[in-house]
Amino acid sequence: MFVTRCLAVLLALSALLQLLDLLDAASTVLERGGGAGDLARYIGYRLPVIVEQVVPLSVLVGSLSTLWTLAGANEVVAMRSIGMTPYQLLGALFPAAIAVGLLHLVLSDQVVPRVERGFIDWWASTTPPNDEPEVPKPLWFRLGDQVVTAKVVARDGRRLEGVEVFRRTADGALVARLTAEAAIYDGKAWTLANVARTELEPTLVTTRAETQPWDTALTPSNLRDLSAPTDRQPVSRLRGILRGTYAGTESRAFYQTRLHETYSGPFATLVMLLLAAPVAHGLRRRGGAMGNMALGVVIGLAFLLVDGLLAAMGEAGSMPPLVAAWAPTLFFAAVGGAILVHVEG
Repeated sequence: MFVTRCLAVLLALSALLQLLDLLDAASTVLERGGGAGDLARYIGYRLPVIVEQVVPLSVLVGSLSTLWTLAGANEVVAMRSIGMTPYQLLGALFPAAIAVGLLHLVLSDQVVPRVERGFIDWWASTTPPNDEPEVPKPLWFRLGDQVVTAKVVARDGRRLEGVEVFRRTADGALVARLTAEAAIYDGKAWTLANVARTELEPTLVTTRAETQPWDTALTPSNLRDLSAPTDRQPVSRLRGILRGTYAGTESRAFYQTRLHETYSGPFATLVMLLLAAPVAHGLRRRGGAMGNMALGVVIGLAFLLVDGLLAAMGEAGSMPPLVAAWAPTLFFAAVGGAILVHVEG
């Protein structure tokens, strides 16, 4: 019953949000000349992203609905009469909640990043040509202890123009600066053209060369991702950025917060189930079940709000990433446990 109702709510919410999104974007999609086929492709790209976003809310509503039904049919009374504690009832639902959480993790870590990349590439390929010349925007990114900028990035990611590389120490002090007219990837390695390298330590020294190998972990696919970034990144990419083997455009705190958010995300399903548990212990004739249901909805929405706010603060560097990602989960789990203990008396 729990799994079925969670899936039903998930499908209903996803369909509603997809419909609203499609109503807003349908005219733009059709203007590209693809017809119904492009509308179907748009839905296929957008639906997994929407589903991933509404999983925690679906678990909350599905849990409340399941426990409300059991309490209303006196099934909870029957379970209590044979000695089953509320905690055993909650534990019986935990395996299903854990399975939903693991599916949520796979969806957010593996499916959504690939779908977003496919959507961005498809959207760019169907954009009508513009008569006005496109003004290239400089690209800035971090790669390990280096900060790199390029004035022009080729569409295939195999050529950079106007390259500058700033090498820094662990505390951010600049120790070297390298400029090059271009950087070209031949399929195996990068080569810099018209290079000027300035070393600041121990003394100021500048050297020049017509060509020079560029020893870097940067790849053309990495550059394409930087030029048109997705909102979600898989764990392997986030860890690569933090290790310095993959380039990123945001601060280190941003990627640390995203990494911890990916790990803490599946636990949201367990928190939602815990917040819904008091519904099973109220009596409808006294109005207790309705009050517990309203309380579960309010606290569940507050959990989603606080989680989003703290995640934004962690990404901006205003809060330690570990605290920003895990504090809402731990705090609201404690709140749900305290309410359950209080209701049970």
